[in-house]
Amino acid sequence: MTDTSDTSDISSDESHLEGLSAIFEAGLDARQKGNIDRAVELLKVVLRREPRLAEPRLELAHIYLETDRLEDAELEAREGLRLLELGGQWIDSLPDAVIQGHAHNLLGEILRRKADTDEVIFGDPEAFKAILVESRKSFARAAELDPNDEYASHHDFFLNLEEGLTPSEPQA
Repeated sequence: MTDTSDTSDISSDESHLEGLSAIFEAGLDARQKGNIDRAVELLKVVLRREPRLAEPRLELAHIYLETDRLEDAELEAREGLRLLELGGQWIDSLPDAVIQGHAHNLLGEILRRKADTDEVIFGDPEAFKAILVESRKSFARAAELDPNDEYASHHDFFLNLEEGLTPSEPQA
């Protein structure tokens, strides 16, 4: 008896991916043209059909960062990074290390911006320090994965200088 299920299983397993690339690219195009609501809508369509794709999550994280939705940005960036680390890269036009470096860089930036919020600055000093430490580690990992990423190297260096700092008391 010959097993013919291998090829049919593969094609049926990937049938839900058909058309997702075009939807993803339309989302990128909408974002580039400034139609943020449409971009979010299209990226969410992709994720509803295949939630294990990292790249749409990273794009959503970028959008949320740009629109100061830092909690949403952090959630999407963390999930996208988790998926990449599990080998879930969808788009193969860039090396794995570059995409993972980008994801670490994005998370580092989200955390750096989160540390700049009044809630964190004037909150628990240990929480402030923990966010800065994690941000620095994310930038360091990004620089390690992609040595050409000057943005990550820059922030890794300067956050290293600040690692021991805690938020100062407001000046009178």
